[in-house]
Amino acid sequence: MNEKQKSAANDGKSWQKTKSEQTKTAILNAALDCFLAIGFNNTTTEKIAKQANVSRGAMLHHFPQRSDLIQASVRHLHRKRLEAFEDTLSKLNENADFTLVGEGIDAFWDQLQSPLFAVYCELLVASRTDAELKGTLEPAIRDFQTAWREKSEGIFPDLAQSEQYGLATALTRYLLEGIAFNAQVAEGQILNAQSKVMIEWLKSTVREMFQDVQISKSALTAAEHQRK
Repeated sequence: MNEKQKSAANDGKSWQKTKSEQTKTAILNAALDCFLAIGFNNTTTEKIAKQANVSRGAMLHHFPQRSDLIQASVRHLHRKRLEAFEDTLSKLNENADFTLVGEGIDAFWDQLQSPLFAVYCELLVASRTDAELKGTLEPAIRDFQTAWREKSEGIFPDLAQSEQYGLATALTRYLLEGIAFNAQVAEGQILNAQSKVMIEWLKSTVREMFQDVQISKSALTAAEHQRK
């Protein structure tokens, strides 16, 4: 038994099931790679299969219809974006008594420079004239926004006590995503100078919006334990 088989056995999964999940993930990653490299409209199932290094039969086994693959790819994209958001921000605030607002905004901005956000922008633009993609993307975006809000409240429990929390997080996400979206087509140097000013303004504004909460994360955690 090789190492992958041992790992699967330890997880209580059969080797065949583990291999199948790995193949499915490889296909979904390949789909995102194709969307990024050649665009949504130029991506075919054949090109995805080639990128994933799988047979057409394996592709059809996991995704009998192209629509199945597109829906799964959109969910996969949003899942990877949420995981990156949660991992980065959780590590940043792990040993901090108070949430690091400015550093958190910088970390989120850095994430929006990733290929994952570029793929999201590609799908948004393509969905304008593709009804099937639009029908898939709209509910997925709503689910993403709900999950993003829930995860952010878990990462920033002190800030979540603020009456301005919803507005502040929406302002942060929409402003940074808007800047990053325009960066896909704008001249980098000009946008970079403008974006620095706007991001500094955002940090200052969000800090002011959270002036109504002075509860440290450690104190908040202790209070929650007492209530339990």
